[in-house]
Amino acid sequence: MDTAIEAPGDGVVDVVGRLVQTWTDSCNDFLRWQSEEVLEKEPSRTTLAIHRQNLKTMLHYGRVLYADVGDPDSVLNRFASKVSGKLGQLEKSSQMVQNSMPAEEADKLLAEIFPDASGPRKAA
Repeated sequence: MDTAIEAPGDGVVDVVGRLVQTWTDSCNDFLRWQSEEVLEKEPSRTTLAIHRQNLKTMLHYGRVLYADVGDPDSVLNRFASKVSGKLGQLEKSSQMVQNSMPAEEADKLLAEIFPDASGPRKAA
C-alpha cells in the first residue's frame, strides 16, 4: 500500500493563480486611482481616508496571499514573486502618500540644506 502524500493538483494551482491575478488586477486599479486622485491632485481629507483604508485592505490580503505562496517548497511558490512585487509597490505607496512630509516642511528643510538653491521650491 502506497502512503505517499500527493501534491496539490492543478485545480488548486489554478484557483490560487486566479486569486493572485484578481488581487494583482485590483492592486493595479488601486494604483491607477491613486495616481489620478491622490498624486496628480491635491487630495481632500476624505480622499486620503479612502486611500488609507483601501491601501490597508490591499496590503492585508496581499500578506495573506503571500503567507500561502511564499513557502519555497510549495507548488504555489510560482506566484511568490508576483505577490511580493505588488506588495512592495503598495508598501511604497503607504510611505509616499500616508507618511509624506507636508510641502511647507519640505520647503523649509530644502532651504536649510541648500541655502543657495533657487527655484520654486525655495522657502521664503
